[in-house]
Amino acid sequence: MEKDGTVHEPEYSPAIEILQDPEEHVSGGIFVKGGIPIESVDGSVYEIRNRVVLCRCGFSGNKPFCDSRHVSEEYDDQNPT
Repeated sequence: MEKDGTVHEPEYSPAIEILQDPEEHVSGGIFVKGGIPIESVDGSVYEIRNRVVLCRCGFSGNKPFCDSRHVSEEYDDQNPT
């Protein structure tokens, strides 16, 4: 963000993508972009963001959001433990 409040981020069309991290040889989170609302199990809605990554490995300390713990846990969606 610039000093004048200008945000330099592209506008994303609504989409959901499953991420893979071939450099780390692990499976990543779920990339939610374009302002798609995310609702918690209790029915409350998280702040709507242009982009966010959700945890799918189950190890995040910031669930439901990804904190990249899938890397240290070597999470592989083809070989879940």
